Amino acid sequence: ERNSSAASDVYKRQVHHLEFTMKSFAHLLLAAVILSLAPSAATAAEATGFIHLEEIDGRSWLVDSKGKPFFAHGITHIGTVKIGAPYEKIAEACKDAGFNAYGYGCPDALKDDMPYIASVNHVVPMSMYRGDGSFSYVDIFDLKVQRRLDGQIRYLCNQNKDNPNLIGYCWTDLGVWRLNNNRGANWVDITRELPAGAPGRRAYDSFLETWKGDGPAARDQAFLRRIAAEYFRVLGEANRKYDPNHLVFGDRFAPFTIDYDVLEEMLPYVDAIAIQPHYNPGFPKAEFDRVHKVSRKPILICDFAIRFVDGDKNIRGYKPLENARAAGDAYTAYLREGMATSYLIGAFWCNPVDSTGGFQKTGIKQGFFDKGLAPRPGLIEAIREFNKRREEITPKG
Repeated sequence: ERNSSAASDVYKRQVHHLEFTMKSFAHLLLAAVILSLAPSAATAAEATGFIHLEEIDGRSWLVDSKGKPFFAHGITHIGTVKIGAPYEKIAEACKDAGFNAYGYGCPDALKDDMPYIASVNHVVPMSMYRGDGSFSYVDIFDLKVQRRLDGQIRYLCNQNKDNPNLIGYCWTDLGVWRLNNNRGANWVDITRELPAGAPGRRAYDSFLETWKGDGPAARDQAFLRRIAAEYFRVLGEANRKYDPNHLVFGDRFAPFTIDYDVLEEMLPYVDAIAIQPHYNPGFPKAEFDRVHKVSRKPILICDFAIRFVDGDKNIRGYKPLENARAAGDAYTAYLREGMATSYLIGAFWCNPVDSTGGFQKTGIKQGFFDKGLAPRPGLIEAIREFNKRREEITPKG
């Protein structure tokens, strides 16, 4: 009986141990399954409540307010072009094409719909495309001018800073920064010619007292950099003051408007660089690489398209391709190569529908959609294919 009782105790202990072991194994198995479903440390993204940048698996990504990485892809000028349809329809058309964001020029009615860029193109009206009557520089050293610019940035931030869909801010579009340009004047000349006693003239005279260089060209380039430093300080400090959470892209540049001294002065105040490249097929990697090498910041293609022959319309743009499918294939090939870099975080097609040139320009500024927001056969298929692939290769967050 004693042996039987001892054997029973041993049996009970063995059964208890086996049950404990099986439960422990089950817990370990469940933990392993959970870990396998969770993103790895390399691909985890943070939900901060606002859109921000993160480096994931060796490349830069935008991350939305809930922690989902994304490559921004959409259309610019939706709120500045006469579409002839309710905004709900353009939203449906954009989503049907697979777009996931709106570019700059997004109307207030769509800011709660998808991520967007906020911009104020007229901080200083020195955009290269402006006519003589609307083009001007300012005395950036004048405190009254600085207060006015501060107010413009404050207004821009107050209109957008609480929106979780806000990607970030852009300032002046394609400013004429270079000393040698087609305007026949530049910001240094304008400042130097101010009346004696004007803040800008005093800044220039003070600069001359301490500048030691070789020749007028080097002198003017050095003072241009001084102008840029003051301009970006005013705007950059204002943007951070009125909205410390969102991304700042600063001035929008094209390859033919970049002055790299000017770009360097902008870098302390921005998170990424906004570029409007030539509307040509073929990703100009050397140009983008140079911008990235100088800035060490991600790049957003803020305004871009490949134009194509469309009946007898006078299409503005470099050598329009033969049809919409050719344009779609060239455009998506461009973006695929761009996404293969470590720095491209988004791209926006220029114009939702056909519009006139504006600023005394001739020809049609071709839109992504045809009349009535009809998808253009050939173009829409190429875009949908790219957008599907874009989602497939985006980290899940």
